[in-house]
Amino acid sequence: MEMEDWKGEGMERHFWPPMFLDPSYRWEDYSVGRGVTVRLLAVQDGGEGKTASCLTGQMVWPAARVLSQYIVDQPELVQTRTVLELGAGTGLLGLVAAKLSPCPRKVVLTDNNMTTLDMMEANIEENFPTQTTTIPRCAHLHWGENLGKFLSDHGKFDVILGADVILWTQYIRPLFKTVKNLLSQTETAMFLLCYQCRYAELKDKVYEAAKEVNLLGKEIQIQENTAFSELEDKTKDTLHLIKFCHQFVNKCETNAVCSTI
Repeated sequence: MEMEDWKGEGMERHFWPPMFLDPSYRWEDYSVGRGVTVRLLAVQDGGEGKTASCLTGQMVWPAARVLSQYIVDQPELVQTRTVLELGAGTGLLGLVAAKLSPCPRKVVLTDNNMTTLDMMEANIEENFPTQTTTIPRCAHLHWGENLGKFLSDHGKFDVILGADVILWTQYIRPLFKTVKNLLSQTETAMFLLCYQCRYAELKDKVYEAAKEVNLLGKEIQIQENTAFSELEDKTKDTLHLIKFCHQFVNKCETNAVCSTI
């Protein structure tokens, strides 16, 4: 893409083209349903084979589409609640949540990569162009690090979202440590994780890491999900949506057990 083309798209407000590793960035509309459409700058026509030539956070992955569809189908999950997106990348999930909310500022999109954060800020501005005080927020977050500072700046969240954020197993424990620290201590608080299980042991590692921080996971059936139905069969077979909640100890049950000893 020539520099003039970037200027024509308005991209010069945010980017210097050589900073990207792949030239196929363009704006595209993503219609999720129920009147929700998000316009994103991202690497288009991507896929498994392109991860070596560009940052994975700069593409929209199937898991993000499926989880976006899930929250659009059940808007009450995010409409009046504080929402955090982890590893947001292009920000599709967080922007969908923000468009469903009467107060978009309750939504915070995060990533660890600064180039991706630049893209995310452009996408926020594109989808909330006339608003200044009620737009969703964008923040840097490295899983497992400086969580106290992040908590001080943003507080805890009723809903945490993550889509295809566990490609590498070494990040699974830091991910769940982050979720445990930032998820509101209520029975209705939840972490929704949608991911593609690219190797056999990944699912076990996810549940093990959740158990270590006392989060209980339950698989959500997504066969009726519109975005899921549009995927290739090989992707469908490996895609999972799991809802994690705090595992609270029932005091009545504990007292009953103790009283029988």
